[in-house]
Amino acid sequence: MVRAKVRTRAQRGFTLIEMIMVIIVLSAVSIGVSSFVHFGIDIYRDAVGRDKQIGDSRFLIERLTRELREALPNSVRVSDEDGKPNCLEFVPIVASSSYIDIAVLPESLSDSPQVVLPAADVPLTAGDKIVIYPLEPDEIYVSPSGVSGKVFSLGAGVPARAITGVVTANLSLSKPVRFAADSPTERYYIVKDAVSYCVEGANIKRYSGYWQAGLQLSPPTSAGSTGVLMAENQVNNKPFVYHHDSLTRSAMVQLNFEFSYDDEKLKLYHEVHVVNVP
Repeated sequence: MVRAKVRTRAQRGFTLIEMIMVIIVLSAVSIGVSSFVHFGIDIYRDAVGRDKQIGDSRFLIERLTRELREALPNSVRVSDEDGKPNCLEFVPIVASSSYIDIAVLPESLSDSPQVVLPAADVPLTAGDKIVIYPLEPDEIYVSPSGVSGKVFSLGAGVPARAITGVVTANLSLSKPVRFAADSPTERYYIVKDAVSYCVEGANIKRYSGYWQAGLQLSPPTSAGSTGVLMAENQVNNKPFVYHHDSLTRSAMVQLNFEFSYDDEKLKLYHEVHVVNVP
């Protein structure tokens, strides 16, 4: 009889209270573990977001800095009209060198200025534009189809420079022209098209492959495209500020970017000095 009692108690198992206690303990442990895992995931996600912010901003600033330092003197302009995208526009230099003889007012028109050709690895092609002594954006963003001014188109049959040595040649312009003024350093620039960086919502896009004659458009519809995405999550509506040159310093472009990720913001201030001596 005693043995039967012992066997019955051994087969009885856990009580309801014991099971509830075990469930409570396991729940507390699982909550702690899940909170720890979730905390680690949040840290990883925040780190990835910050890396993306830094990567986007670094790419955009380095790209803009490199392009602005090779911009045609006095070609930078910024559109900051209310209700329109904030756009930074400039003209990249393809090549530059010195000229020997050009037609300048009041001389007769000529279609073959004599110049020192640029480096051998910079071929000149028909349709490229030659610019001499630009002092204002209004003297650059014009139609090159006139006969008097500072910007004209090259014609066919542009000579190529020899591999070694300094070579002089007569460029071929699309029509007889004469420039408005001589450059004090007898320098000329070869350019192709304009470039614009525009703020569109939380994105910054780059437009190229167009030539804007006249007032700046924001964005440049004459580019014939939707632009190339350069950065996302940029929330400052007017990050581009242009400071004109003075007697004591060159012109300067101030970049005030503000990148947003979740509830965090990354503010970056960068200044690019632009050469203004034409």
